[in-house]
Amino acid sequence: MRSPQPALLLVLVGVIGAVAPAPATRPIAPALDDIRIDALRAYVETLAGDDFRGRGVGDVGNQKAETYVCDTLTQAGVTPAGAEGSCYQPVDVYRPTLGPGAHLTVRDEDGSTLGEFAAGPDFYPLPETGDRDVTAPLVQADGGVGDAVALVSTDGDPDPQVAAALLHGALGAVVVGRYLPQLASVWPARPSVREATYRLMTALRSQPAPIVTLSQPAARPIEAALRAGHRLSATLSPALVAEPLRIHNVLGVVEGRDSRHRHELVVVGAHLDHDGVDDAGRIYHGADDNASGTAAVMAGAAAFAQAAAHGERPARAVLFALWNGEEKGELGAEAFVEAGRPGRRVIANINLDMVGRHEEVPDPDDWRFTGFPKIDAASSTNTLHVLGYSYTPELAADVRQANGAVGLSLKEDYDVGAQDLLHRSDQWPFLRHGIPAVYFTTGLHPDYHTPSDEPARIDFGKLERVARLAARTAWIVAERGATPIKRQDQ
Repeated sequence: MRSPQPALLLVLVGVIGAVAPAPATRPIAPALDDIRIDALRAYVETLAGDDFRGRGVGDVGNQKAETYVCDTLTQAGVTPAGAEGSCYQPVDVYRPTLGPGAHLTVRDEDGSTLGEFAAGPDFYPLPETGDRDVTAPLVQADGGVGDAVALVSTDGDPDPQVAAALLHGALGAVVVGRYLPQLASVWPARPSVREATYRLMTALRSQPAPIVTLSQPAARPIEAALRAGHRLSATLSPALVAEPLRIHNVLGVVEGRDSRHRHELVVVGAHLDHDGVDDAGRIYHGADDNASGTAAVMAGAAAFAQAAAHGERPARAVLFALWNGEEKGELGAEAFVEAGRPGRRVIANINLDMVGRHEEVPDPDDWRFTGFPKIDAASSTNTLHVLGYSYTPELAADVRQANGAVGLSLKEDYDVGAQDLLHRSDQWPFLRHGIPAVYFTTGLHPDYHTPSDEPARIDFGKLERVARLAARTAWIVAERGATPIKRQDQ
């Protein structure tokens, strides 16, 4: 699960009542209940071991994880479903770096300069910026912004205003910040694997608008001139340098039995990457985040392959996907959804992210847990949170049906609030594109995004139950199909 970031789109809340599931038309294969602790332990200990260096994007450990997962799926009899008969789906990303020419110039209607800034303490481009240079009128974001640069001044979250301005034709945005982090922390000269920012290459092509930030003191004369009715212009140059990198999702499929549904896929996924190594050389092992989910998906894939070898298959195919780049913003899952599957349609997604621990919030004042009540690990030893229920109540009902033979304590409680968890893992690209999805997580804990997230802290008995639940849910959905989502964010 990636760290919390401001969401660009706000969730319209509302819980839809439970829908009673119809029974699956064919019994679930016994092999799906044969997922065992020893296999899960081996997967987690390998992926979260020192040799894999925290599996950070751009690091050799991340490449080793891709290879290990692919080899394991293939050896289990899962059919590769990537490019050219391989397990690998290429995902082209880039690491934005700041060139020497970044600047912002604001002029009044008489040609006088109200502000001229190079990258420094009062001004710099934001990492999500596009790479286009722009000269255009500068207007307040709450006015008409078409063919202009929008000035976003707010004491709250600026992201909704930026998104709205770009949607309405703004050519760029200047975000006035009450507090600007140091330039070196946003644009480090030599970022560690953990600190490095990546974005999809398609995002660079589709969103060229420059987005920069300006400190409140520097913005005061500009805001005053706009309030006085002056017509201002802005020249923006982000001076972005895009360093390309190719990473891979790892994909394997077990085909269904019914040729009438050959074009339909159920996707069971988890992200294989984590935070890598920081500038002090510490490894962020990511045993729970997300070697646990990766292990559950690998074990489920092996169980489906074993069932298929004995002639037992659900009606539809199940694709097992290990996403890359989740910690950098769901890059792999987004690339998969954007690309689509030629001749096939994804009817549902089951996502597993952090599924091997007990939820624990010892200090609600810790910024990592803001919005959560105090939670003792002993009270959540059998708890699994299921998110996405308000979008897809039928899919959530399928989870409950599958759980009848597993016995986890399911909670449907985090679709809204709670640090916006629904937007922070790989089910979100599916939901955002209108595809039914649910998200399994056992919750946050003090080792989240620290080097101490290690295999010794995993409850492998609980992980086994979660893996069985995911596999059983996938079988039910692949057998019966899925209905469209009930709501989307606008």
